[in-house]
Amino acid sequence: MSIRKSWYISLMQADSSRTYSLRISKTAGYIILLIFLTSIFVFSFYARNVWRKNTELIQLSKLQRENDALRDRMSNFSTQVDSLLIKIRIMEDWEDTIRQERRLPVINPDVRALGSGGTPFSDPVFLPFCEELDRLYNDNLVRLNYISAKTELTFATHFDLLSTIQSRESLYRATPSIWPTFGRITSLFGYRLHPITHTRTLHAGIDIANDRGTIVYSTADGTVTFAGRSGTAGNLIRIDHASGLQTRYAHLDRIFVQAGDTIYKGQIIGAMGSSGNSTGYHLHYEVMDLRRGRLQNPVAFLGVPEDQLPTDNSLDITLTFEDLDFDIVNYEMGIGGW
Repeated sequence: MSIRKSWYISLMQADSSRTYSLRISKTAGYIILLIFLTSIFVFSFYARNVWRKNTELIQLSKLQRENDALRDRMSNFSTQVDSLLIKIRIMEDWEDTIRQERRLPVINPDVRALGSGGTPFSDPVFLPFCEELDRLYNDNLVRLNYISAKTELTFATHFDLLSTIQSRESLYRATPSIWPTFGRITSLFGYRLHPITHTRTLHAGIDIANDRGTIVYSTADGTVTFAGRSGTAGNLIRIDHASGLQTRYAHLDRIFVQAGDTIYKGQIIGAMGSSGNSTGYHLHYEVMDLRRGRLQNPVAFLGVPEDQLPTDNSLDITLTFEDLDFDIVNYEMGIGGW
């Protein structure tokens, strides 16, 4: 005879002495326990999945917001890139205008358009996450590389323009190009009848007549190499210029500079007079090319064509500065008359 084991479950009310008993077989108890444990496991698994799903949804929502924010920033960045490209274009137009006004070569449009061809660079860093974000990122990356190349070119062309303008300015400052005084040209450059000896001799410069004391100006930046009395030239100033030219101002009444002084274009250096071998108040003005040892026609440096000069000078001028070739060492200023 087998002994059957059972489980008893007793329940007692707190306010009563009554007890309720429940008898179940051991097999049924195991089944109930198994069902209870299984229920706990299923509930735990479900609760864990729900928590994980909620966590993923929260993270996904956060990533979506970050993507939206990054997309907006990419769009704003793209707008800023467009603004930079417009500013670079305006700078290029400014440079072209300056080059045209200064009569300098304009940059070739094909050179300006560098970077517009070839295979664009692509960085797939955002491609696994968002195609639109990847497209925006690579579009901006390509344009940034283009801006970098444009900036380098613009810097180079601007630097070249600045250097050229500065060189031209320095050359202009060092080249005689203004009138040395106010007055009337009474004798031109070339052979003429000497007003004192009445012989046909070379007049090495031009004569500009006016009242005694009329201000005389330096026609270019330079250094005074001589300032004093010089024979038939009277009171004389010689100025050497970085352009390789030398200017001479003779028959002065007064000299306001001395040898070694640094002189600037338009600076007052003396006053008109009639010192030396002279027949009246005037300035004798010469230009010498020190590099070639040649006299130059000063009229060519005044910007006034000879055919627009006064025609009351009856002298026959047949010699131009290309026809002259003097040894500067043996040349004595004053030969040919003043």
